[in-house]
Parts: sequence; structure tokens; C-alpha cells
Amino acid sequence: MKHRMSWVGLVVLGVLASACRSEPPPPVIEYGEPVGLRMATKRGVPDYEIAVAISKGTDIAPLVPALGAALHAAVELCPEIVQAGQRGEIVSVSFRVEQGAIGKVATKGVEATCVGGALGGKPIAAPDKLAVLAQIRFPSEAPVPTAPTGTP
Repeated sequence: MKHRMSWVGLVVLGVLASACRSEPPPPVIEYGEPVGLRMATKRGVPDYEIAVAISKGTDIAPLVPALGAALHAAVELCPEIVQAGQRGEIVSVSFRVEQGAIGKVATKGVEATCVGGALGGKPIAAPDKLAVLAQIRFPSEAPVPTAPTGTP
């Protein structure tokens, strides 16, 4: 009986040990120099800025229009991001391009989660396995557009 108990104990110990092993850490992503984009809006969202960096070694210039358009469309769907901007917060979103679509979106906070949700799965013309980091902020001097109020 003692022999059987020690065998069961070893099996339990083995299962616990394997459960405690952690996954290897994901590879560290190296980003190139960020590019600043100033976004002007018309839908009641104040003008804002986006700093975008992509995988180191990839030319960002041809990707600026596609990345800017995708991020801008997501921001316009998330009015709560304006409140974060008015508090001086910078909203950070990171994602990867996989098979022509935005995937593996990572965010922190409610405002960033909305933007991440609006981005996830959207098609984008960018290289596969591209890592993107975007930081969105609303400068305090940014004007808020208003609807026209009559004839000029």
C-alpha cells in the first residue's frame, strides 16, 4: 500500500509541477521610430494626434495612409476616448497585422478597449506579421468642431 501511495504522490506532484511551469515569455517587439499624425475631424470629436510606430526595419512611409485611416475610423466610433483626452490621458493600442487583417489587439483601459474592438478584424493593406503601436492624445488646444448654424 505504501508503494501505491508514493506512486500516486509522484503523479500528483508531476501534474502540479507541469501546471506551475510558465509559458516562455513572448519575444520582445522592437519598434522603429514613431511617426506623428495630426487628425482633423468633423463629427464632434476634437482634433487629435496619433504617434505610430511599427516593427523595426519596416519602412513606415507607405503604411501611414492605411494605418492612419484604420485608427481614425476606430477613434470616431469611440466617443469615450474624448473624455480620456480631456483628462490628459494618452490612449495606447498595439496590434499585429495577420493575413491582411488587424489582429492580436492589446489595450489598457476602457477607452483603449473600445478603439481596440473597433480595430480588431478590420482588413488593412500592410505586410503580414507587422507589429503596430499607436498612442492617441488630444492636445488641450484642439478645437472641437461644431455644426454649422445657418447661412454665412
